[in-house]
Amino acid sequence: MFHFIGRVTLFYGLLCVLSLAVAQESRLTCGRRKVKSVYLIHNGIDAKAGHWPWHAAIFHRKGEQNEYACGGAVIDENTVLTAAHCIYTTRGIIPKTLVTVHLGQLDLKEKDEYTQTHSLQEIILHPKYNSSSIINDIALLKLSSHITMTKYVQPVCLWTMDSKLDTIVGRNGTIVGFGLNEQDVVSEQLKQALIGVVDPLTCIASDRSVFGTHLTSDMFCGKGQTGVSACNGDSGGGMFFEVGGKWFVRGLVSFTPLRGNTGLCDPLKHTAYTDVAKYLEWISQYIDQRVISFENDVLDIDYEEKLRLFNFGTCGVKSSTMLNDGSSWTLPWLGFVIVSGAADNLRSARCVVTLISDWYAVGPAHCFANDGIERSILLGGPSESTKSECFDRHGRTVCTHPTQTLQIERIITHPKYDSNNFGNNIVLIELLEAANTTQPNVKPICVSAIPELRTNEMTNLSVATYARRTTTYGDQAVHQTSTEECMDRYADLGLIISWKNMRFCARTATNDNPDCVSLKSGAPLHQLRSLGESERYFLRGFEILGLACTSGAPPVYNNMDEYLTGYYTTCDTTFKTQMKLFVFQNLT
Repeated sequence: MFHFIGRVTLFYGLLCVLSLAVAQESRLTCGRRKVKSVYLIHNGIDAKAGHWPWHAAIFHRKGEQNEYACGGAVIDENTVLTAAHCIYTTRGIIPKTLVTVHLGQLDLKEKDEYTQTHSLQEIILHPKYNSSSIINDIALLKLSSHITMTKYVQPVCLWTMDSKLDTIVGRNGTIVGFGLNEQDVVSEQLKQALIGVVDPLTCIASDRSVFGTHLTSDMFCGKGQTGVSACNGDSGGGMFFEVGGKWFVRGLVSFTPLRGNTGLCDPLKHTAYTDVAKYLEWISQYIDQRVISFENDVLDIDYEEKLRLFNFGTCGVKSSTMLNDGSSWTLPWLGFVIVSGAADNLRSARCVVTLISDWYAVGPAHCFANDGIERSILLGGPSESTKSECFDRHGRTVCTHPTQTLQIERIITHPKYDSNNFGNNIVLIELLEAANTTQPNVKPICVSAIPELRTNEMTNLSVATYARRTTTYGDQAVHQTSTEECMDRYADLGLIISWKNMRFCARTATNDNPDCVSLKSGAPLHQLRSLGESERYFLRGFEILGLACTSGAPPVYNNMDEYLTGYYTTCDTTFKTQMKLFVFQNLT
């Protein structure tokens, strides 16, 4: 598919696009993966089962054989979206009896238990499609039987947001397909790659003879990096963007300049995509209206309801459990980002995150780089353990509890994260399954879900550390230092850090304490506050450089209160899982 010659999460300041549960019952679920996903991808890597459940493989009957021809995208229970040229020849529309659609297929040579095969009931070509000028290159395939929705076959959402091109120019979309690979043969394995959308003038300038005469306002242009591009066989496949945890189809692979007289794509050139957003009115005539989900249904949640969604009865309370090595475990909200290495299946902790609810944790964005490596979150201790036992310690019964290693459903990166100056270095981690917070070694920290819980006071602060003397994970008291001191110190070191009101610095109470060992990036900064008649630990921020115990440059913390606007969960009986929403305030 891809010649060898990235994912940007489109994130809105307020992700408030969930509607009431009763309204959701009349909608189809779209754009949601139902299986654990490796959420960060390389260019041109093999796709995994269930990662792109909306991708369709279109086959043409030639003699006694079915030959792979094009890609497409599932948009409802019996409709596949594709390019018009995929079902059209010089003799006209290909007879529907000669076309079949395979769903959930990863390997062209093999069908597995995930694959569904459908014949066609109808081919709907755009009435103004022109095969010579390649305008209106879009079509719908109506299947003769309903699709069985599974974890591996799901519809994608149509792009119902702003259709202006500048909403995607400069961003990366993902394409998926079985097209020609670098050896100019059809890839047997489904591939995926990131493609950057470019402005029309850049596209036209790259090849005026092709794009200057064929590119229209109902198309857009894209180009991959390091020689990755859409190629023969990728036609009709979608370009997908993730917005707020849902995947949308915005483009369909249409055409690309050829290499000389070979009839094969030129991987060094841009590719033109049909802009699906320009055809919604036409598409809507032929599909299940429940799939048209405009992102304008705002659910207003009052403060009282938000408060009920957090379990303030259990959050922010230190634990008194033990680890298997006999050391104490007092910070039940502490999580470790576990990375599985290719060699010998080594697993190591790369960063620290903080559990803020059963479903969510927060941490530094730089810990989730676009490197294609799968990560998981370890809760309940620094190393995996399945043991649960109790024993006497100094006349007191203490117990160990199993740790929890949880897969990640999705990573929501702040839209203005800047890796060059650590600006907005924050992500929200949504877990694939809820953490079991009934265990005493796994509990969330409290967060300031509403303004009434926030404070400007910077007292009673402590940072999560490791105590060498007692071999215990605990915390060290810190005090805030001035922003000016921080800026000057880091400027002297030649390190550029974005400040504004999103950062502050704090030192440990005792400089050069040999017993204080810094955790990796993401160590939570706690603030002990009164909550009702008890005292609880609130998340005030987290350390972004892994320098919590150093006496050189003051450690830098993200200021959580500047990002946190609210969080709520609403139960919808239509779905097996809960719908969750965490809102970051997109400050400028």
